[in-house]
Amino acid sequence: MDIIKKIVFLGASIAFFEVSAIMKAINARQYKYEIIAILDDDIKTHGKIIQGIPVVGPLELAEKYPDVFFVFGIGSMKTRLIRQKIINRLNISISRFETMIHPSAVIDDSAKIANGCIIHPGVVIGNDVVVEPFSIIAVNSAIGPYVHIESFAMITSLVAVLSSARIGKSTFIGSCSCVTEHVSIGAGSMIGAGTVVSRNIDTGSFFLGNPGRLIQKIELYEDL
Repeated sequence: MDIIKKIVFLGASIAFFEVSAIMKAINARQYKYEIIAILDDDIKTHGKIIQGIPVVGPLELAEKYPDVFFVFGIGSMKTRLIRQKIINRLNISISRFETMIHPSAVIDDSAKIANGCIIHPGVVIGNDVVVEPFSIIAVNSAIGPYVHIESFAMITSLVAVLSSARIGKSTFIGSCSCVTEHVSIGAGSMIGAGTVVSRNIDTGSFFLGNPGRLIQKIELYEDL
């Protein structure tokens, strides 16, 4: 008999609904997961019930759940640069974070996807792609062969990342953007929706347009 994994979900924002839908799709094929609690630092959420799951308190309560697995559901354009800080603060082994992959995603057998990632419906990931921990790839995005996506990157919907590109740590790629072949995007950068990135982007750059152009530099914390 397969063991059902108990899940504590980190984050009570809209991402909970998106990721819980992925989990339901996985369970519809083979029942694997049961969410038992939600943790969030926003005190206004404490005591709420979301889809039948209680928000029991702040993220620090994670240490009270020694025998469960976690799903990291905190991530938006506003919070993208603090996601790593949150994980570091909690000091939870990466092996306890589940990667959620929607059953409709098409992923080449040679691709390597690390713990804590979230792969949404319709995503296509080509051969020899590397996706580092806690990265998010949203609906109907396509990742070409030999692409390397560094940790905590966020690739939103309908993005095309072409062959051998590199997406830097904690980078945010807006919807309907295209990153062309062999391009590297520096850590902490933000690529606006609909942007075509055809040249290398420095660390901490806000890039927008077609062709993409530098709008401003982004102040980053020391780890980036």
